[in-house]
Amino acid sequence: PVYSGDVSGAASALYEFGGITVIHDPSGCNSTYNTFDELRWTERESAIYISGLRESDAIHGNDNRLIDDTCDAVAALSKKPEFIAVCNSPVPDIIGTDFTAICHILEERTGIPAFYIQTNAMHDYTVGGANAFLAIAEKFLTEDYSKHENSSLSVNLLGLSPFEYPSDNQVDKLFDILQNAGFSIASNWGRGTAAHPVSFSDVKAAASADVSLVLSSIGLKAAKFLYEKYDIPYVIGNPLVSDEFASIVFKDLKALKVKNSYLDYLGNSSEISSQADAVGSNNSVTSSVNSAASRSSVTAFVGEPVTMGSEAAALKLSSPETSVSLICTTELTDSLVSPSTLCPRGEAEIAEALKKAAVIHGDPLFKNTYSHGTPGFDSSHQTWVDEPHLAMSGRLFADKLI
Repeated sequence: PVYSGDVSGAASALYEFGGITVIHDPSGCNSTYNTFDELRWTERESAIYISGLRESDAIHGNDNRLIDDTCDAVAALSKKPEFIAVCNSPVPDIIGTDFTAICHILEERTGIPAFYIQTNAMHDYTVGGANAFLAIAEKFLTEDYSKHENSSLSVNLLGLSPFEYPSDNQVDKLFDILQNAGFSIASNWGRGTAAHPVSFSDVKAAASADVSLVLSSIGLKAAKFLYEKYDIPYVIGNPLVSDEFASIVFKDLKALKVKNSYLDYLGNSSEISSQADAVGSNNSVTSSVNSAASRSSVTAFVGEPVTMGSEAAALKLSSPETSVSLICTTELTDSLVSPSTLCPRGEAEIAEALKKAAVIHGDPLFKNTYSHGTPGFDSSHQTWVDEPHLAMSGRLFADKLI
């Protein structure tokens, strides 16, 4: 299996903001909105469309059909959408479709703000989701906003996605612990519940916050945009993993500085620095193979870096003698991993990384990875702790999703 694609990440990120998302692609909705069965369909609707790109239109560059069909879809909606977001896919990406011009025409014809999200179905959901949040921020956060005078610090929740937070209980608990710690919530990007709904107003409200909390890698690009444009610092971490780690995150939020809250507990500096979004020489899986002796003491957390890195930090806080490591298997790594973090790409590298640990926390599907005929996980001397990840295994292990 592969992670959910970038178009899925983009559509999911904007799901609750009240716009219309158009994926320009030849296939039907089941195969394009790929590898991720949207959990929110049964509870709330969202206008997500596939263009049904035809071969003849691609060959002749007939963009008018996309424009006309999008305008028709907008007119058919019972409520005027807040925006039109257009996503790319492999065929229009290869032929160089001019999405900037298409969005300009859509704005002229509908009177609705339109913008392009950089996707091509060749990356994972973290890339698409992060690009979607950045695109909507760049489109709508163009003015100077004055901060609200509150007695409490106001926080943006960035990257609150069903990929990492599939349960309503998680979202409600997050609001509860933040408010109990004395914070107010400025905006939620972008998974709501009945008690804490999300709307388009959350987009512009983000510019008036005191600080942002990056809850997954999907939220990082928007956090950096808010920091650069409005001087709103951001903290990276998931306070839901433990009370002890939550207190660390809250302290960092109150300091009003840019900080990654979990990196200190992985044995590395938490200073924000630019990491390449690829496997570098110091991230090479093959360059740091541990011995059997060291492997016996390592507990590894495999998956998306913010959620799994926070879990690793929580374990280190509760059990200081335990050696922990993060294995980042999603694409975005900038500011989210340390120089020593393994960032494997592909099954063989993941399998090699898994061999280094005695205890592994991760999606059960990773147990089946192989490298040159050798499994990455061997139950005879390793222990696996199932932590299903919706973006990897979907609902296969729904009974174990938090």
